[in-house]
Amino acid sequence: MKQRTRRGILAGLACYLLWGLFPLYWKLLGHVDSLEVICQRIIWCAVCTAIICLVGKWDFIALIRDRRAMRFLVPAAVLITVNWSVYIFAVDIDRIVETSIGYYINPLVSIVLGLVVFKERLTPVQWAAVALCCAGIVFFTANYGRFPWISIVLAVSFGAYGAIKKKGGYPAVEAIAVESAVMAPVAIAGAIVLAATGTSNAFMGDMASAEGWTTTALLIGGGAVTAIPLILFATAANSIPLTLLGFLQYLSPTIALLIGVFLNGEPFTLAHAVCFGCIWCGLALVGADAIRSARKQRERTNAA
Repeated sequence: MKQRTRRGILAGLACYLLWGLFPLYWKLLGHVDSLEVICQRIIWCAVCTAIICLVGKWDFIALIRDRRAMRFLVPAAVLITVNWSVYIFAVDIDRIVETSIGYYINPLVSIVLGLVVFKERLTPVQWAAVALCCAGIVFFTANYGRFPWISIVLAVSFGAYGAIKKKGGYPAVEAIAVESAVMAPVAIAGAIVLAATGTSNAFMGDMASAEGWTTTALLIGGGAVTAIPLILFATAANSIPLTLLGFLQYLSPTIALLIGVFLNGEPFTLAHAVCFGCIWCGLALVGADAIRSARKQRERTNAA
């Protein structure tokens, strides 16, 4: 059991470390049109996850043939594509700090979705956390000068994606393979249109130069960069308590915040500080409440 827990913690840390470092990878493709990056990411993620399923002998074709599964996995595919697309676009236009706000908000969005979709009940502490988060967003919007649509779209799309995945209950690796396969025809069509119209042709576009080879390799590598953290996440989720996994989750947006401010030179204003402060306080309340609930549950179990 200790070995399983240790493996889960290491997988969780690796997963969120990679997700936190994502901006550095996508910044290497800053000279490529965002639409082409998105299309190539979907295509190569589909290829990568299909190969992983074949090697691991996981039958994702059975999910494609399952009508119930497709009722969950098709909307999940659309939501994760929206999430990926907005994220890459935000990195491209130097709004990394706003992406970190979105992923800090995401756990609180999940709480609200649990209330609405799964009929879960919020504790007073969780209600306070949601109120703090809302207050931070309102202050940020009023003082920053523009609505933080990037943060909101990232938080809501990933929160809804998680809710659909939970409702469906399908294995992580096979499900992401199906989701990528669903969007792959759209991505292939998009890549063809971009190349044909001359809008963007970075993939295999200038193979006479080292830069052309590097760009093509980075676009292909985007598939593995997308798939590997998802597999690590599935490993962690199956090995350690969700409360612990929840705390590890905040590693990713924290790294993104530091990259945005200190490496990308993005401003960190009073509006950012108040918004982050409210969100961090809300997350601290949720974390403390989760620990308290887990301790009570453990005490009841031991007493029985």
